[in-house]
Amino acid sequence: MHNHTQFSVLQSTISIAALVKAAAQQKMPAVAMTDHANLMGAFHFVRDILYHNKAAEAKNKAAVANGEEPTEVQMKPIVGCEFFVCEDHNNKSVKDNGYQIVLLAKTKKGYHNLAKMSSIAYTEGFYYVPRIDRKVIQEFKEDIIVLSGNLYGEIPNKILNIGENQAEEALIWWKNEFKEDFYIEVMRHNQEDENRVNASLISLARKHDVKIIATNNT
Repeated sequence: MHNHTQFSVLQSTISIAALVKAAAQQKMPAVAMTDHANLMGAFHFVRDILYHNKAAEAKNKAAVANGEEPTEVQMKPIVGCEFFVCEDHNNKSVKDNGYQIVLLAKTKKGYHNLAKMSSIAYTEGFYYVPRIDRKVIQEFKEDIIVLSGNLYGEIPNKILNIGENQAEEALIWWKNEFKEDFYIEVMRHNQEDENRVNASLISLARKHDVKIIATNNT
């Protein structure tokens, strides 16, 4: 649900073909692509998964015809973006890379909204990094799922560096905007800060009835 590819420069080197192959080997029923602020790999990502699904279906039919148990798993492609969400994407007087938040498309409409936000990030908000802000998200939030992000996400970052009250205020904003489509991410990369943050994230999620999802920032 939180994967970067070669299209996230300086963040990942894995090709889309390798990502799909790895997910298939692990029998994953779904896999997401969440590159930084861009959808450049979306076409190839969906195409490669559709090719995999077609091959998996053929293998399963052949297995059934031979009286064998079908073992191939078809996958659902989930297209997303990890955006840099700053205070004001039009303000270029100070450096503000913002918080890293994962947005996933639920539908074709959601994909179009991701594309619009990505375009705004590069054409209007680029200052050190391509950025958007909460107003942009509010305008294009239809059919979007939000994950709270890694340690650079707004809620985890505020837990670590500002305080739990401010983190809770941020959580409430995201929940109010996205309702059941907002999820708290917890990760385990053997980092001390993650262990500290996870306990607070779980507590806040339970307090506000927000669903929790376990991810890896790969």
